Amino acid sequence: MARRSLWAVLGAALIGAAVATASAASAGTVAAPKAPNPYGDPNLVSIFDGKTLNGWTQSKAGLWSVANGTIHGNGTARGWIYYKQQAGTFRWIFWVRQVSGNHAPTVLIWGTTVPLRDALSAIQFQPPNGGHWDYRPGHNNGGSKFFKQVAHPKINIHNWAQCEIIANAKTGVARMACCPLPPTATAATKCKAFEVLDFKDPKAGRVGPIAIQVHNGGIHDEYKNLYLETPVVDAPDKFITT
Repeated sequence: MARRSLWAVLGAALIGAAVATASAASAGTVAAPKAPNPYGDPNLVSIFDGKTLNGWTQSKAGLWSVANGTIHGNGTARGWIYYKQQAGTFRWIFWVRQVSGNHAPTVLIWGTTVPLRDALSAIQFQPPNGGHWDYRPGHNNGGSKFFKQVAHPKINIHNWAQCEIIANAKTGVARMACCPLPPTATAATKCKAFEVLDFKDPKAGRVGPIAIQVHNGGIHDEYKNLYLETPVVDAPDKFITT
């Protein structure tokens, strides 16, 4: 009788624990751990799953596809693809290379989707070597007044490079640091970046799309291992890859 009572008590305890756990999970009190990233920043979130373009919007269907775990530019025409989460103050880390083409890879920040204009009316950074353009209305030029290229070793754009862009919408300051990755690089590989480009215009900072641009047809650029932190919790206004 005592033995049966003991088993009954233990059974009831186990069932109660399972119910409590299930109830907590359904109430949202049990949080799944965040996916790890190579940079030691728990607030960096992956924005590309390596399999689909879910969460991304293209300027025209067919400009971009997923190939071998990358966001691949199909080379069909000029255009862009932007992520669903807009950002004003942010840290954006990504890998980039150009398979073929006649213009450096380009990314866009601080643009607009309403109204929708060429290149999202954005500020353009050209990773990994630091070219640039200012697509804002009334500008549409190289923006030499606002950009400063930083002397650095030239990076071969046809090999994978790691780049980090940090931007502060309140100050209008955005900076980019990049470095070449070894041919044997895996998703966990990182390199020590050096600053390549600075931008400053207090009037430019705004919440806008994080976008990848292909400058013209015939260009095949690829991006992978994309991480975004917004707002910036750890080390705002400071690179974490340099």
